[in-house]
Amino acid sequence: MAKKNVNKLSNSVTHDIDQLASSIEQEHLKSKAWKLPGVFSLISFQLSILATLFSVTILLGYWMEVEFLYRPLALEPATHPVTAVIALFLSVSILLPNQPSLLGCLKTALVSVSAITVLVAIIDYVFSTELLPPNIIFEREQGHVHASALGNYLSINTAIMFLMLSCASLAGIYDRKSLQQIIAYVAISIPCISFIGYAYGLASFYSHMSLYTAVIGFLLGWSLLAQTSDYGGFKAILSPYLGGRIARFQSISGMVLPFSVGLFFVSLSNELNSSYIGMFVIFVTWFLVLMISISAYVQEKIDAARREVTEKLIQAANTDPLTGLYNRRQFFYLGKKELRRAHRTGNAVAVLMIDIDNFKTINDTAGHDVGDQVLVAVSNTLTLVLREFDLVCRFGGEEFCVLITDTTKEGVEEVCNKITSTIRSLSINNWTDQHSPVTVSVGACLIEKMIDLESALKVADAAMYQAKSLGKNQTYYSVAFSGAQGSLQ
Repeated sequence: MAKKNVNKLSNSVTHDIDQLASSIEQEHLKSKAWKLPGVFSLISFQLSILATLFSVTILLGYWMEVEFLYRPLALEPATHPVTAVIALFLSVSILLPNQPSLLGCLKTALVSVSAITVLVAIIDYVFSTELLPPNIIFEREQGHVHASALGNYLSINTAIMFLMLSCASLAGIYDRKSLQQIIAYVAISIPCISFIGYAYGLASFYSHMSLYTAVIGFLLGWSLLAQTSDYGGFKAILSPYLGGRIARFQSISGMVLPFSVGLFFVSLSNELNSSYIGMFVIFVTWFLVLMISISAYVQEKIDAARREVTEKLIQAANTDPLTGLYNRRQFFYLGKKELRRAHRTGNAVAVLMIDIDNFKTINDTAGHDVGDQVLVAVSNTLTLVLREFDLVCRFGGEEFCVLITDTTKEGVEEVCNKITSTIRSLSINNWTDQHSPVTVSVGACLIEKMIDLESALKVADAAMYQAKSLGKNQTYYSVAFSGAQGSLQ
């Protein structure tokens, strides 16, 4: 009865391990490439280039006196030339390298000038001063502004937005990525509020921020945020695993759905109710995105720990703990796949059985520590001699098994000779310096017909014992090998 229970448990464990291998094969548990953070790092530069083009276009509009280039909507706010210059400085600074060099110093200078300028604008607003004259760049703009009720100056919401963008950029310069991410995230909310104001027809939401300014601020905010794609909540949202995919879907839905519903209700409401709806949409959207980012970050931390443990379990299930080579179970799993591929392509495959000569004598004479050194040294030699895509495993005890793919008779002979000669020249402390060199007996079988892996191993095993009976320290090629022509027919 006990024996039946043991067999049942053994079969259950084997089944679970096979399922684990199947999951690995389907990449459910495998480590995945984090592609999106790299994509967003590239997007950061592209967004900065777009912001640069917008800024230059606005300045050209003033220079050529083309109002549409700095005032996108008639009877709506325009982008002040100082705003365009600050945006140009910040966008160019993002394109410059963040390193101790002349360009790095220029980057810091551009961001610092931008921050100081918007601070002066905020002081003007708070204390009703004119430290920053409205015609500081283009003389004609002063008369145009005073002759018109249209807003065209660096407004308080614009100044706060650019101050936050400057602070985020400075945080990035001093490698405070987490702080940069938080500030950039908050800064993006200001142009988004303006977008909602323009979409819902709520002038109080965008105040004197022109649509061009909102677009530039949005581009710069996302450019700075994209630079932190390898950190914190943003990295968690970009995760290639299930948690990241869910977070991305939730983030997009959390922005699009409230905006769409709000737009529908605004069309049915008066101006006062529209303002309440707009404020509600802003609050709900950013609250959802914030909560999704936090939950994605926590989920990714938990999932990363789970993946680490899973990978260790996978490694323990598939490898020999002493040598780090594949174990017998994983060798059979991968070897059968390789044989099926070889049968399809018609390429030759060779199986080698390798046994360390007189290994019991080594253990009995020098101790198991020295025996372990020999096993590790032999396994390292096999890994070094064989190609990366060949399979090598510790079959059990002092036996190793190798499957050489896409080979020929001459190629196998060369590999076997290299294995025996390299192992014979190994230097093992407390053994080769006091006793005799380490040698191996090799049995080789070139598979020239559609036989299963177990049958090929039996042939190679018999050849290996034949090599031992002939005096050890040599390779014996099976009869099937001797008759092979180098490829499967």
